[in-house]
Parts: sequence; C-alpha cells; structure tokens
Amino acid sequence: MEKKLYSQKLRDIVESSTIHGIPNALRAKHTVLRIFWIFNVIVKLEIVQSFNSEFPAISFCNINPNDFTIEENLRNVSFFLNESFIYEKNFNSKSCDTQMNNILNAQLPNLKKFTLSKMLISCLYDNKPCNTNNFFQQRSFNFGNCFTFNSGRNLTGHSIPVLNSKRPGMVNGLRLKLFIGAPEYQPCWEDRYGALIVVHNRTFPPLFAEEGLFIQAGSETNFILNKVSINKLPSPFSNCVVNASNRNEFDSKSYRDAFDLSGCYRQKWCLLNCSVQKATQDNTPLCNSFNFTSLIERLRCLNNLENLTNYYNVCFPECPIECDYSYFNIFKSVSSFPSYSYSQFLLSNSSFRSRYPYENITLEQVRNSVVSFNAYFDSSNHQKIDEIPESNFETLLGTLGGQLGLFLGVSFLSFAEIFEILFELLLIFLNNRKNTKTCNEIIRKSLN
Repeated sequence: MEKKLYSQKLRDIVESSTIHGIPNALRAKHTVLRIFWIFNVIVKLEIVQSFNSEFPAISFCNINPNDFTIEENLRNVSFFLNESFIYEKNFNSKSCDTQMNNILNAQLPNLKKFTLSKMLISCLYDNKPCNTNNFFQQRSFNFGNCFTFNSGRNLTGHSIPVLNSKRPGMVNGLRLKLFIGAPEYQPCWEDRYGALIVVHNRTFPPLFAEEGLFIQAGSETNFILNKVSINKLPSPFSNCVVNASNRNEFDSKSYRDAFDLSGCYRQKWCLLNCSVQKATQDNTPLCNSFNFTSLIERLRCLNNLENLTNYYNVCFPECPIECDYSYFNIFKSVSSFPSYSYSQFLLSNSSFRSRYPYENITLEQVRNSVVSFNAYFDSSNHQKIDEIPESNFETLLGTLGGQLGLFLGVSFLSFAEIFEILFELLLIFLNNRKNTKTCNEIIRKSLN
C-alpha cells in the first residue's frame, strides 16, 4: 500500500513536469524505450600529423643462411646426409626436404653463415659512404647471420650515434647493394633465393620470419616509408602494457619470457614464443609415439610448426599489446638490376670476383647473385594516432547538462521541480512514519 502511494504520487508530479523527457520515459511501455530517453554514448578518435626525424633500423639477412661456397660446409653436410647434395645434382634426394634448414640448425649448428664483409658490396646513407662498422650483427634461427643498420650499435656491440633523416627522397635514405651467393650453390631445399629485409623501430629487435619482406636477385627494390605511431590508453580503457621495459609489468610467464629474449617486451615476440612452445609441447608426445627410422624424420616431426597460428588465441591473454608502439607502412617499387655496364664494373673488381668459387663468371651469374635495396621517407611527416578519453569530469558535467537539456527538456528552472519532487516524497515519508507511530501506540494501549 505504501509503495503504491509513493509511485502514484511520483507519477502525478512527473506527468505534469515541464521536463519533457521524463514524462515520456515514464509513459513508455517498454524498458528499451525508457532507456532511449536517458542514455547517449560517443566514441572519439583523433589522428595527429607531426614530424619525426629519426631514421628507422633496417635489418637484412640472406634467405639461404649457410655459405656453401665454403668447402668445410659442403663436406660436413654431405657427410651428415651421406650424399653430395651440390655436385651430384640428385634432386630426388633427401637433402631437398623443406625442413632441412631446421634440421641442420639443430644437428650442425656450427655451419659457417654468410658474413657481412662477403654480403656487403656498397652502402650509402644520405649520399655518404657507410661501411661494416655501421651495422650490428644479430642471429636468426631461420636465416642465420642478419645485420642491422642504425641500431645504435656496431659489429662489436659498442654504441654509435643514431642517424636522423634530414630530408625525404631516395638520395637521402639508405642504399645497399648485396651479394647473396653464387647461384649454383643455392641448396635444393630452398625454393627461393634473395635477401630478407625488415624495417623496424630500433628500440625493438626485428621479427625476421613475421615482418620480413623478400627482395629478389637481379632487381633493385625501393622501400618508400611512412611511419605510424600509436598511443593507446591504459586501464581502465584497455589492458595494454604501459611500461614495456619493466619485466614485471604484467603477470604472465609468456610476458616475462618475451622480455628475456630481447630486454624489452613486444607483443609479437610474446605471441610467437608462446605459440612455438605450445606447438612443440603438443608435437613431442605425438612424435615420440611414432617409430621413426631416421633422425631426420623425427626432427621434421618436432619442427612441424605449420599450425602455429592455431595457438595464438590461447596465447593472447598472456601477451597484452603495448600502449605505445610504432610501425612503418611500406610501398615497394622494383626495377631490373644490375645493368650491363654495372655488371662489367663489378667484374672488374677483384674483391667482388673473389666471392665466387670459380674463375669464369658470366653476366647472368652476376645478375643472379646480387640485389640492390633503397629505403627512404617520401615526406617529412608521419602519422600519430592517439586514444584520448571521451571526456574528463568537467566536460562530463557540461555534456551531461547539454544532453539533459536536449533529450529531457531540462532547464535551470526545472531543477526547482526536482526539489519539489524530493520535498513531496519526504512529506509522504514523514506522514507515513507519523501514522505508523500513532497506530502502534493505539495498539499498545489497547493491549494493556
């Protein structure tokens, strides 16, 4: 009875109110329609254009990591396979297995890789010569020795100045010419040859297998760069990692393992490492159940990571994204390389000729053993994407007032009606309490 009295009084007051939205909400028969009169949601995204002059880190590798022009490499691999995979040209042999690189990495880890001095033919940055001391060496499981330009370190690991991009354009960027090996000494288990290039933020190590782009022999490839920086809002807006240089920023084994790989956290490192570990764990009992007749078959089974992406969904909760990160949009253009005259120029250089294991070198062999690569910005601007709160407390009050006025018909004078509603409800409450007290006293006296 008392509850009905409250609701009836409230309805009588509200239906005569000048606040137009509230009577409409009260008269609406469905809950969804009532909510429509009260709530409104806005999502805002801001994109800012600004200039960043720091040139990115550029890493490159040879697609075929082992240098088989080295006699020791040929001898060791031929002994392991029990066949001479280069000289016999036996293309139906077991050496042509597509998993052979992984098998050799596991069983013959001391095979000699391509060195920077053998791969680097020429280097220019901002139209000035650069040399082997401008590169830092890294190791990739799939691609052997890889080398990074503008990492802030040299081949011995010592710090060197970070280079800036002063002007856009090809002449002011990085220009490399690389030797990728004599074509006849490319192994048959690799169905491609050339170089792998990764453009990345220098504060993070490159992900060669995931982010690398191939450039082909006999061509000059331009990488036209545009940097994109992203700044995400942390909790409660998202679960991104604020301080990626803190090993304990996120409570996850996969997070800490990814951090330990490079000294800083990166989600792509975390997802890759976590997925490889889980795939290997699943493969191990399966491979142990098979009666393999050779070590190569067992290693091929253990290294079967073709379904790696199936584990990403499992690893995502353990690998949060960084709040601040950047990447590079890359546009490619390609032309033929080298020209007839430049091939003659290369062959006139004894240092270049010494890279081949034979004397008579044809122009076709030159074309199939060199690549040219250029990386540069096309403009002085880069994109910056920031997530910003929809509103702070002050703007929230202003927005709320505007929404109330727009959708509910609230004005300054309408607040007097709100106080009237509250006062009427208070009178009902006090009157009910007084009546209840009087009734209780009458009952008590009658019982006495």
